[in-house]
Amino acid sequence: MDLTPRQMQILQLIIEEYIESSQPVGSVELVSRCGLNISGATVRNVMADLVKKGYLKMPHASSGREPTERAYRFYITELMEETPLSVLDELAIKQKLLTTRFELERLLKNTATALSETTNMLAFALTTDGYITYSGASKILDMPEFFEIEVTKSVFRFVDDYDLVMSIVSQSQPESVTVFIGREIGLANMEPITIIASQTTIDNNQCYIGVIGPSRIRYEKIIPIIKHTVNMLNEVGESI
Repeated sequence: MDLTPRQMQILQLIIEEYIESSQPVGSVELVSRCGLNISGATVRNVMADLVKKGYLKMPHASSGREPTERAYRFYITELMEETPLSVLDELAIKQKLLTTRFELERLLKNTATALSETTNMLAFALTTDGYITYSGASKILDMPEFFEIEVTKSVFRFVDDYDLVMSIVSQSQPESVTVFIGREIGLANMEPITIIASQTTIDNNQCYIGVIGPSRIRYEKIIPIIKHTVNMLNEVGESI
């Protein structure tokens, strides 16, 4: 690990501030909002070190900093604490899935709807035999990342192309959650985007589910939702 405890603390605060605001984070604002007992100058020095190490970047004409893909990956693996699902979210997912448990395609369609409603993101579900569905396209349009028309076009082209979606989600691991951040997706204009996906087997059919959103997605909340939904699919899939 190449970060000191102070660097990790500052990096986590910057990531969480940026996830909430979508605005570059400055040292003075960080000290003020987070009640840090160190000076803005000290924070600026830490930020400079984090830029050199590849965890932060400085947008053009801005005094603040933004997390990089490397920062998000470090946040997921080293800093993040998953947020347990609320009872309401658990019930909403369960209700959507139980109403269609005897038919796979309807089950997956409702799964995408439940994921979209619970995460407030664009959600998808597909199988290896060519079925694909998605829900919540309108939910992402108010997010700043999607004000860039080429980004939005690329995301919609992606979910409309079964083979393209499968080429990404097939890299996910069974019964676990895989996160693809920015350039890891390997597609043009998807640098500000994250795809979170998982897979499971239902009645001998390999099924994939996931969500698409900005890289500043609420990982600590959405990853547990994906995990819970896969567990529910496994439970409900026994009746197909």
